[in-house]
Parts: sequence; structure tokens; C-alpha cells
Amino acid sequence: MNHTHPMSHTMYLALITIALAIFPNVSAAFFCPSNFNQIDFGMTPDEVTQTCGKPDEQKESTKENENIPQEWSYYIQQTVSIGGSNSNPQGTLKTTITFDDTGKAINISVNGIGVGASSICGSNIQLGDTRDKVKSACGDPAAVSKLSSTLSGTSAQQEPIKVLEFHYSSGTPPTVLIFENGKLTDKQ
Repeated sequence: MNHTHPMSHTMYLALITIALAIFPNVSAAFFCPSNFNQIDFGMTPDEVTQTCGKPDEQKESTKENENIPQEWSYYIQQTVSIGGSNSNPQGTLKTTITFDDTGKAINISVNGIGVGASSICGSNIQLGDTRDKVKSACGDPAAVSKLSSTLSGTSAQQEPIKVLEFHYSSGTPPTVLIFENGKLTDKQ
């Protein structure tokens, strides 16, 4: 039995494209933990307090900003043959990966030679890979160097991130709203 739909696949894709053009910024708004007013990520603490009411508890802290250029160094074990000797002493090959302020690999250097990709760690890594992908391929780096702000274009990104938590314990379930540098970024 052949079922046909009144809307073809092409028409469906056209409608989706039109809907995305009309509503490009679909909001991730959600309800306040204390009432049914809506709040959205990116709001300031003052805006959230005005909309949701004062939190039951407020905590301030800072955390290190990982979104700065970094260079990771690895010392990869290599077997080194010395003049036909049967003993195989171990040596290392220094491998460095430089990441920009978005966490993408912008340089890979194996023993001082720049390469676009390498499988030196056992799995392939390449330019454009994220820090997480490199870490899963190579493990934790032996050394991490924070680089100057010239790669990112601003020194402000090297400042620690100010974290503010609003705890609303009267709601069901209790909720924590997390602000980073004055903007709502997470809900727990």
C-alpha cells in the first residue's frame, strides 16, 4: 500500500527554511524558579532579580578563564636505535599543540616541525581540533603554557571569570542560576 502525503519533501524543506528565516533567534527562555515569569540566558543579575525576585542565597566566586590561547606540550616516548645496537633506549619527541582563544588547534609541531596533522599520539589530531579532542587522543599534556593576548586580540580574556550563583530553595525543585561575568549562563 502506497501512502502519499499532500506535502512533498521539497515543500517541507521550503517551509522549514522560511520558518527559520522568519524566526532566526529561537529563545531558550524558561520560567523563574520562584514564579511563572520567563527569563533567558544572557540576562543580568539585576534583570533576573526584578523578574524572579530576590534569591534565598547568593554566592560569589571566581574561576580561571580557560578561553585564552594556550600551548600544550607532550613528550611522546619513542624507541631510538643507536648504531645498530640491540638495546633500544627510549627517547621522547616533543610535540606541541597551540590553541587559540576559542580552544581550536592553530599549530601542531612535532620535534620542532610544523605539521597539519599527526598520529604521534596514536590517534589522529589535526589543525582545527578542539582541546577536548586532542586530550582524548593524547591524554593530559605534560605542560600547559598560557599565551599572551596577541593571539586573541584582547587582554581582558585573561582576567578570571566572576561567578555569581543565585540559589532559589523555595521552588520545586530547588534551583541554582549561574552568572558568569554578569550574564546568566547556566541553570542547575
